[in-house]
Amino acid sequence: MSEPCPLTESREGKAVIRHCDLKSYANSRGFVDPAWAPVFYNPRMKCSRDLSTVILSAYVKLSARKEVSVIDVMSGTGVRGIRYVLEVPGVSQVILNDVDPKAALLARENVALNGVTDVVKVFSKEAHEILASTKAEVVDLDPFGTPAPFIHPALRAVRHGGLLCATATDLPPLLGIYPSACIRKYFSKALEAEFSREQAVRVLLYFIAREAAKLGRVIRPFYSYYLDHHIRVCVIVEKKERSGFLEENLGFILYNPKTLERRLVVLSQASEMCGGRLAGGGWVVGGPVWIGELWDSEASQEISREYMARQAELNLCRKGLSVATKIDQERDKPPLYYTTENVASTYKLAEERSARQLVEQLALKGYPSSLTHFDEKGFRTTANVADILEAWQAR
Repeated sequence: MSEPCPLTESREGKAVIRHCDLKSYANSRGFVDPAWAPVFYNPRMKCSRDLSTVILSAYVKLSARKEVSVIDVMSGTGVRGIRYVLEVPGVSQVILNDVDPKAALLARENVALNGVTDVVKVFSKEAHEILASTKAEVVDLDPFGTPAPFIHPALRAVRHGGLLCATATDLPPLLGIYPSACIRKYFSKALEAEFSREQAVRVLLYFIAREAAKLGRVIRPFYSYYLDHHIRVCVIVEKKERSGFLEENLGFILYNPKTLERRLVVLSQASEMCGGRLAGGGWVVGGPVWIGELWDSEASQEISREYMARQAELNLCRKGLSVATKIDQERDKPPLYYTTENVASTYKLAEERSARQLVEQLALKGYPSSLTHFDEKGFRTTANVADILEAWQAR
């Protein structure tokens, strides 16, 4: 088979990747969407792949596994899986799979180019077929759009205590812009609110937990993030049932856009609160969503340290370090962040405060607070809205 497209090479971390030369597919204005190339490769997702290699390294270290195998279900050029082999100690086998034969051809070239033919196997099968026939400690889903159709078979393919990582690029439904589409894909009603990026992660985690429950499995969020118009969640999958697991970790978002009050409630409280003292007054309900933690504390610390240690050597993106650093600061703070922009708009404040300055002011008043990686203008705090407005006026 001839080459699928005009090729060029790029270096990512320790890997050298041959991929379609995107300039060959630019329109008359010079714009090119990576999806226009015969084999998908998005250079803008390098930062996410940088984070992914560090997340996997942290998982291997913290799980105390000597070796792990990985299935990269929709591998494209194979860049992510090849980087796993080259950059993560303990990765003993990687399966690269893409239904497109052209992608599989290019992935095989890249495997040979990087000298990892003894560790990496390449297949060209439907995603459901490769997941039904193979098991691994780590399953990586990075589809174009929603990962929802692949979650169930991916959960079956993850070994006990293994890691499932799933990327979602279909953000408009998850952000509440198309709530009907979110209900159709994820069985959850998303709200359009300033904390919608966090909500998107919570909807996806809810969907994964729900699918896992059908198989008698539970999940533990390991790491989650928003970056460059996509979200990615990594969860540990355990093949055991635990009484009360869903009741403790699934629930609803209660939000009042008039006052900016918000809270997460467990499933059993939602009907009581919505029908009782929260009835009327502008309150809206979103969900179901995952209401538990989004990050493992030990993992977030390790990922922040490891990313910083690797950044210079592997030329990891600076934005990834900012994400990891902020997550380590926000992981133990209250859910459903605020934004300075929305506070100023809702309460018609003359001046919009810097999120960093406001966090510092709230901390001085005794309210544990932090910035959030979800939004440059976002912040988390234990303070209520009245206390936020008081701190806003302080100088």
